[in-house]
Amino acid sequence: MQGPGVPAGKVVPHPVSTLDLPATFYDYAGLSPSREIHSRSLRPLAEGDATRDFAYNEWDLNASRCGVELTLRTVRTRTHKLTLETGSGAGELYDLASDPGEMDNRFGDPGVAAIQRELADMIRSRPGDARDPPIAPVGMA
Repeated sequence: MQGPGVPAGKVVPHPVSTLDLPATFYDYAGLSPSREIHSRSLRPLAEGDATRDFAYNEWDLNASRCGVELTLRTVRTRTHKLTLETGSGAGELYDLASDPGEMDNRFGDPGVAAIQRELADMIRSRPGDARDPPIAPVGMA
């Protein structure tokens, strides 16, 4: 990031998401969103010494994109990444410290069950404000 109050060359080692951009824009504009949003401002990380436990990501894919409809929810900490497909319950869990290339899927491994539960709880902590019914898809995505 670049701008007033943002130290030049600062590197933030905490996980962030593009979902955080709306809250960041509101924050720098001195505005508040009109409703709860899935976003947290990056300003405290950029300008101060704030920390962050995890970043969250959502990705919904239509069947036209990959042959089957997928509803993916991902949480990433500094050391782990969990992706859940909400329809089937399938998932991927990676230890980013020992497997930064994400080659060894540990999802369902009893040896990391506590970590998997903790990450799944982080996913469930997000606001339940999804549209019902969802917005009709446009195009291939």
